[in-house]
Amino acid sequence: MKTLLLVDDQVLFRESLALLLRQRLPQVRVLEAGSLHVALRRCVEEAAIDLVVLDLELRDSRGLMTLERLRAARPGLAVVVVSGTLDESMAGEVRQRGALGFLPKSSRADALVDTLQRTLLGREPATRHEERIDPLSERQQEVLGLLVAGKSNKLICRELDVSEATVKTHLQAIFRKLDVNSRTQAVVAAVRLGLHTPAPGR
Repeated sequence: MKTLLLVDDQVLFRESLALLLRQRLPQVRVLEAGSLHVALRRCVEEAAIDLVVLDLELRDSRGLMTLERLRAARPGLAVVVVSGTLDESMAGEVRQRGALGFLPKSSRADALVDTLQRTLLGREPATRHEERIDPLSERQQEVLGLLVAGKSNKLICRELDVSEATVKTHLQAIFRKLDVNSRTQAVVAAVRLGLHTPAPGR
């Protein structure tokens, strides 16, 4: 059985992606870490980690240093960077530092899972997938990004400088478009359909 370590500090996004991976790839053991500190400990405790899916922007480490620290602690570790930033120069930078590939979080879930599966099986370089689904308005995308980041309605109000009633209206529209009835279901659907948009500032 292959082992994959998912490292991301956005709890709802990480748990939703982990759930999706477990459903789609039952033959893969999925571990989780919400910080670089926990990820490094996992790498020491778990000798048989076949692939790390890494968000560079963690609460205890930022940018390319995150990748460098992880690979310094475990040389030869296979890493795919998953980021909310669609930056082609960053894709080149992470490959130069030893990552197998770079995938935007806005990739369709099917494409993301397929690429990670192929990478696990043969270390085929993970590449960016262009096909995405995005039926939400720009403001709804921002609300969804904050929802995935685990923000409450009040915190979303502060982030976007809008009233709580406006946030509720956007959430109702998002729930309707995603055909869900709760915040958690919305996050799972966003990951499954590739509709996740990073929260402002991420």
